[in-house]
Amino acid sequence: MYQTRLKRLREYLQKEKIDYFLFADADGHSSEYVGEYFKMRTAFCGFTGSNGTLLVGRKTAYLWTDGRYFIQAQKELEGSGVTLMKMGAEGVPSVSAFIASLSEEEMTLGIDADYLSYKTWLMLDGMIKGKSKIRILKNCLRELLEDSPETIRYKALVTQPISVLPPSYTDHTISDRISDIRSQMKVNDVQAFFSGKLDANMWLMGIRGNDIAYNPFAFSYILITEKESYLFLYEERITDELQGYFKQEGVHLKGYAEVLSVLVKHCAHCKVASLYDSLSAYITEQTRDAFITWVDSDCGLSLRQAVKSKAEIKLLKEIYRKDSAAVCKFLFWLSNQKSGTVTEYQAASKMNELRREIKEFKDLSFSTIAAFGKNAAMMHYEPDEKKPVFIEDGNVFLLDSGGQYDGGTTDVTRTVSIGTVSKEIQSDYTAVVKGMLALQNAYFMYGCTGMNLDILARAPIWEKNLNYNCGTGHGIGFMLGVHEGPQAIRTKASLPASETPFSEGMLVSDEPGIYKEGKYGIRVENILLCSEACRNEEGVFMKFEPLTFVPLDMKLICADELSEKEKLQIEEYQNAVCENMRAYLSPQEYQWLEKQNKII
Repeated sequence: MYQTRLKRLREYLQKEKIDYFLFADADGHSSEYVGEYFKMRTAFCGFTGSNGTLLVGRKTAYLWTDGRYFIQAQKELEGSGVTLMKMGAEGVPSVSAFIASLSEEEMTLGIDADYLSYKTWLMLDGMIKGKSKIRILKNCLRELLEDSPETIRYKALVTQPISVLPPSYTDHTISDRISDIRSQMKVNDVQAFFSGKLDANMWLMGIRGNDIAYNPFAFSYILITEKESYLFLYEERITDELQGYFKQEGVHLKGYAEVLSVLVKHCAHCKVASLYDSLSAYITEQTRDAFITWVDSDCGLSLRQAVKSKAEIKLLKEIYRKDSAAVCKFLFWLSNQKSGTVTEYQAASKMNELRREIKEFKDLSFSTIAAFGKNAAMMHYEPDEKKPVFIEDGNVFLLDSGGQYDGGTTDVTRTVSIGTVSKEIQSDYTAVVKGMLALQNAYFMYGCTGMNLDILARAPIWEKNLNYNCGTGHGIGFMLGVHEGPQAIRTKASLPASETPFSEGMLVSDEPGIYKEGKYGIRVENILLCSEACRNEEGVFMKFEPLTFVPLDMKLICADELSEKEKLQIEEYQNAVCENMRAYLSPQEYQWLEKQNKII
């Protein structure tokens, strides 16, 4: 199927005299996850990961993706004729370096500016050399799929109703947030702020949608000038209720298609701040004649969004206790299943079912990862009902899951033993737990970024001459995306994470791991809340506290590989799990939990 589609694309490139075409699964807002309608890269090569860029030439094709997906991509690309380019691996050029090498000769690169960020556009424009050029094509990929009966999903963009958050869910009004943006506009010396970033738009306007699976976003744009504020939505979404709500807030509601005309009318010859990596290249091209000067800035919006308010933190703590209880119930259920009687898919379905029993439940926050044995070595593996894999004695089972609730967004991972496992697995699990607890118990000066803290989680794993090809932690939204910046914990410098210090009220995941291809994968993930610990003449000291309360698998821990301090950390955490879960579990479930609390 994919070879047929690539052949059709190459015939088109030949006809249009284009040498290469660059694209990804992308919407006009550079969303991390996109709906089926926008999954063009997946349609042409079969790779389903959230991060991947496909470059198709008349005879060759290449896919770039990060370490989370190396094993998965290798399997999914098999037989497609697409070469896997492992981002960050030694000897593998970046997308930009590869295209730059191609453009040393005369070359035409095709793109669709509708689904390309302005940041990428500038990068491409800067590296095309000599007689080479970029040519903009419109919806050619979708048109090439029209003949395929299985691609009906690419022909309709479905939008869902929009809801307004209750005032009690936050300590800030829309007016407060817009006022903060305008203050930063003055600092940045710009006359307007424009946002195409969907999670930021939802947060700023106090609304939630359902246009992307697992993400409560609505397709939208925001424009804030020195005196006026505009929210652009699909016209069928603009109800009388929304009109009344935003009129009261002093925000003008406009149709989604009106964004270009309003930009030209109010921002011609002005400086406009917007994040380049979520600003569509199509918008900058279409407003070129208005002589808008774009400035790469979100006017501090993402940082304010990342720092949760007292009202949000109160709701989050309660939701995380309920969510943790659902995972505890699942682990209790799994412990009572006989070896080889439950498949990965059935396990994922059970976990989803338990979350749906929580009254605040709205949706999952991502597709549940339920992976046994060697499948757990693929970081973003998804079980397949049609290809059942049974959970059997002798290896580990990894469950990574989360939910969207009225009151918060959750994410948690646990790895548990199934029957008796090898000493190698136990030792690796112990190293992962040591790293997770070292970060969770970090005590650090204000000003530290995720790059400063990452080594705490990796050190026990590095000591085994092992590593994991992904970050250690990501921020999390409040009833928004399960991945949120600008804060993150990772080894390599990446803006803005490497310049964003941890502040009170920020959430971050803590999820080191060990992945051995063909054997097993281990990951343990808690969500941490950052807070101020102490303020004295030396400065401000920060700490983390866990929001996740799910037991560690004590059968997998090697006591002789732990220091006394680490044993105490495990004891304290396991006791905290029991204390926080007491009110949420049945007597039988709680009795099981207490047994998990044995300290080695």
